[in-house]
Amino acid sequence: MSIETTIPLVCTYDSEANAAYIYLQHPVPAGAAEKTARLDAHRGMFNLDLNAHGHVVGLEILNAREQLPPPLLQAILRHDPTQLKNGQ
Repeated sequence: MSIETTIPLVCTYDSEANAAYIYLQHPVPAGAAEKTARLDAHRGMFNLDLNAHGHVVGLEILNAREQLPPPLLQAILRHDPTQLKNGQ
């Protein structure tokens, strides 16, 4: 059985760090990410932020320009034009 739904996705992008953050819980309260699981992939690094119950609250993607699908990165940049200078 599979269930499909559409929910709003909250993402941020830091062009100087070339890092994106995808919130699975928004906002993530201060201190809610009690543990970070680091996943080192061939072309980048992914960090899963976990709460006290082990639930994933967010995903940080380093080397984001190369990791994210271009339509997702463009959608994030459209909502924060200040990032366009370094993000393109």
